[in-house]
Amino acid sequence: MPRAQHEASIANCLERPIAFFVHQREPGPNDRPISENLTSANGCQGKVMRVGVIYLGRRGPGGPISFELASRLSRMVPTFAVVSADAEHLGLWRQSGIELIEVPTFRSDSEALLSVLWKKRLRTLAHTILERKPDAVIYPMVHPWTPSLQRYLRPIPDVVTVHDVVAHPGFKHFVSSLYERIAARRASRCVVLSARFIELLQRKGVDADRIDVIPHGIFTFYRRAAPPATHPDSSASVLFFGRITAYKGLDVLLRAFKSVSSRRPDVRLDIVGFGDLSPYAGLLNEIEKVNIVNRWVGDDEVAGFFENASCVVLPYTTASQSGVVPLAASFGTPVIATNVGALPDQIQNGESGLLVNPDSVEELVSAIDTVLTQPSLARSMGKKLAEQTSESGNWDSIAAAFLESCRKALG
Repeated sequence: MPRAQHEASIANCLERPIAFFVHQREPGPNDRPISENLTSANGCQGKVMRVGVIYLGRRGPGGPISFELASRLSRMVPTFAVVSADAEHLGLWRQSGIELIEVPTFRSDSEALLSVLWKKRLRTLAHTILERKPDAVIYPMVHPWTPSLQRYLRPIPDVVTVHDVVAHPGFKHFVSSLYERIAARRASRCVVLSARFIELLQRKGVDADRIDVIPHGIFTFYRRAAPPATHPDSSASVLFFGRITAYKGLDVLLRAFKSVSSRRPDVRLDIVGFGDLSPYAGLLNEIEKVNIVNRWVGDDEVAGFFENASCVVLPYTTASQSGVVPLAASFGTPVIATNVGALPDQIQNGESGLLVNPDSVEELVSAIDTVLTQPSLARSMGKKLAEQTSESGNWDSIAAAFLESCRKALG
């Protein structure tokens, strides 16, 4: 982008005012009676806790995660949400009936770096949040603005979800991890998605008694977003889904798939996700049957990829946990993943999926062959994964667990 255009873009972003879209949600038939809800900070039984959910991301899985959480919380306690006016799911938020605060954020990486210096806007946003009088606020995903908002919103107790306790390789991941680490240290309470990360988060300065474990919710969101079903693709296919970055191990999958396709030329590899594919050009040229969708895909497209896949492969070399697992679970699609991070907590090897060692082409070839040659086992693993994740990732249970974290934060 030319410098003049870049500066104009930043100036335009700064001039956009904080906008509001307020819609008071009406009680629904599934709402929990007020008498069952948690009390507010003063502990008085007559005053119900009021919770704010702050999600400022523009796109990606953070939107559905925050939306599902806020939707369930709003059935339990008075809830409002703070969302980006640039969010791809903004229309869905507006239709939900949840009370909203909309705020312009940023639209590029350069704006993201500069936006943490927009102190006036951040103070104004914090003041607007304080006017809603929350007893506690929840950050389902850490954002570059989270540490500043925490400072301006003191002494409101807060609960922060730490998705990547250990930073993934690369500068961008390092910066994201830095924001997460600062937010975690400032938080009243932290949430991790697996007990495996409690000790690691302690090493980063968070006391164990401030850490709660709440598992990843199932992504039924994308099933609801899917268009009416058409004739499914019955051909065998292997799916790699998600942002393309070095730690995802795509090179390992490409080498493994080359071996598989040499014996099964009918099998197709689908690579779906945004990111730089140039490091893999040589390996891709050696594979004939590969379908590449190198972009962010729309919500209404996701179902088609998972429903038509014989299996989903997560060949990650490092990981915390993965949202792709509960996404596959929502469609009953079997998963092959590496035995790293908390992926073994999400998949029971041989029962709800298959686990292989990272960087092992041979083990990955064997696992793909197993899924392709034993369709009854593949269906059984997909069904088991759906059942397992539906139980552990039930959003009503997750919302109740976050409310419990808020209660602890209130003291």
